[in-house]
Amino acid sequence: MKDHQPANIRNIALVSPHGTGKTSLAESFLFRAKATTRHGKVEEGTTALDFSPEEVHRKITISLGIAPIEWRDTKVNLLDTPGYSDFVGDMVAGLRVADAAVFCIKASAGIEAGSESAWDRVEERGCPVLCLVTQMEREHAGFSKALEGASGRLGKRFVATAWPIGEADKFRGLVDLVSMKAYLFEKDGSAMEAPIPPELEAEVQKARGALVDAAAEADDALLEKFLGGEELSTEEVRRGIRGGLLQKSFVPALPVAAYPMMGIDHVLDTFVWLMPSPLDCGPVVGTKPGTEEKVEFKPEPSSHLAALIFKTSSETHAGDLSMIRVFAGTLSPGKEVWNASAQRAEKTGQLFYVLGKERKDAGQIIAGDIGAAVKLRESHTGQTLCDKSAPILLPPIPFPHHELEVAIFVKNKADEEKMGSGLHKLREEDPTLHVHVDSSLHQTLLQGTGDLQVDVIIEKLQRRFGVHVELMKPRIPYRETIRKSVSKQGRHKKQTGGRGQFGDVHVRLEPLKSGSGFEFVDEIVGGAVPRNYIPAVEKGIVEAMHEGVLAGYPVVDVRAALYDGSYHSVDSSEMAFKIAGSLAFKEGAREAGPVLLEPIVEIEVRVPKDFVGAVTGDLSSKRGKILGMGTDGRYEVIRAQVPQAELYKYSTHLRSLTQGRASHKTKFSHYEEIPRELAEKVVSQARAEKEAMASA
Repeated sequence: MKDHQPANIRNIALVSPHGTGKTSLAESFLFRAKATTRHGKVEEGTTALDFSPEEVHRKITISLGIAPIEWRDTKVNLLDTPGYSDFVGDMVAGLRVADAAVFCIKASAGIEAGSESAWDRVEERGCPVLCLVTQMEREHAGFSKALEGASGRLGKRFVATAWPIGEADKFRGLVDLVSMKAYLFEKDGSAMEAPIPPELEAEVQKARGALVDAAAEADDALLEKFLGGEELSTEEVRRGIRGGLLQKSFVPALPVAAYPMMGIDHVLDTFVWLMPSPLDCGPVVGTKPGTEEKVEFKPEPSSHLAALIFKTSSETHAGDLSMIRVFAGTLSPGKEVWNASAQRAEKTGQLFYVLGKERKDAGQIIAGDIGAAVKLRESHTGQTLCDKSAPILLPPIPFPHHELEVAIFVKNKADEEKMGSGLHKLREEDPTLHVHVDSSLHQTLLQGTGDLQVDVIIEKLQRRFGVHVELMKPRIPYRETIRKSVSKQGRHKKQTGGRGQFGDVHVRLEPLKSGSGFEFVDEIVGGAVPRNYIPAVEKGIVEAMHEGVLAGYPVVDVRAALYDGSYHSVDSSEMAFKIAGSLAFKEGAREAGPVLLEPIVEIEVRVPKDFVGAVTGDLSSKRGKILGMGTDGRYEVIRAQVPQAELYKYSTHLRSLTQGRASHKTKFSHYEEIPRELAEKVVSQARAEKEAMASA
């Protein structure tokens, strides 16, 4: 594949929910442009882009696929993004490095579950959008109805640039509303010009009028000419459509059917004349590392280097492959570049152009293009590569917040290290995955975006790293505290021949307000406890607080005042006073009205108006307190406080409750006392677990 200048490059992300045919479209584009010799089909597991075993047997896209094709002397880098929300990280990464998005709508269903959240990602990215109404050959296909539904539900004007000739099993051609020429499809994806069918004249004229209106509104000169009653030429209409696309004032839309290869040429031609090149997107803007100072480079091969690593894939036989978008300058093999994110030098090895799992040598990757590098030692997903003499830090990829947390463990202790290294590798490939070991709960916690993502992670651990793991519900980090003040003596005396052990303390325990933590007060007067032993008393109390008297959870919000004691000039020691402090705390805590506290999280749910009642009712049933509501565009935002124990797998529950149209994020708020009947269950369960561990 030859080098293409930025003006002749198009970087386009295919975005939509699962089932709209993104991968099928990409495969048809590849086959039609002769980038592949076989027309890959998802159902048969023969696609170039969905090639991992997990993708093949599930028949879904899990990882971002790259499909470079050449069409009419233009290089089109297609970024096939996953449709399932569990793999939204790769959708966000693909959008971050694309200059435009293709939003796919199924002709028979229009806007469906998942469409709105995918559209939200496109809106967040703020790039120009072209709409493809897919699967026009399927039963119940309705082009006009799909566009009307999209305009109504997504709050954006969708305007046809081509009109279908027939629908469902009668779909056989289209009318180009720009040139007002009709084309009938050939089997290879091409089309032959034909007269506009008389029965479509009225529909076509109406659609053409709407398109010319939208095109004229995007350009003042065209609008003046249009309002003056003059006819706009084909080139002027194109200019207006392109202006509207770049200004994002409307979304051009056209019909297509991937597998029968109907409309494929027309879509590819539209990519070339309509979609923006890197030059249309203007200079790349970043900051000078460590400052807020803006830095701009032109998207030209001769500029200083500005490149972003947007995806890492780990291959057993070839090591890590880093997918890179070069925004400015030229990335060459065997050269030292600067990682502005990590502030380290990086040596580039061999460079490639990637098509699915296939790779072709790239002599260089120039401004505007996408390629890959092997074995980058110091650089990871989301980091910026640049020239050390002209550093720039590009905006990071806005990976979404995790929505699911599960505990993961291996039955065979010998596999723990393998599990750790495997998860580390998979984290490199999917930055929405987070792993941390909670030492207080004695669990390894896996955080991600959904159940399906976690299932895939488990499969990959087994297939690639030979590790069999199991999941369980994460333990809730309960806490204990006291409600009354008590004073207690802790006395440790032991005589074992020779020097004994003696420590005697009097400690007063007092409750503190929530969130205060622990406070130690030294009230000793007259040397009742020597100064050098007082830190040991505090240490003993702190250690005793790690395991409360009710259910063994850490104790919080307590003041311990050491106010009296006694010592032995020979037998006293730091250890004896540490034990005495621990005994005083444990004895006192039992009599100080111990209670169990549970973590409360603040949750924010973005939900369409239709589902507000269902969501608020559900949160109330989970012992939640509604804090307030607001509006964010098409969504209502519900804020509430809910016990963490009630939110296990809430993301899955919320999707089923709202047809996949709501999302949420949480953050820790505070601890509060758990209701007595629930506390009794937690205490009895904790004691049962302790007994089981003791007998094991």
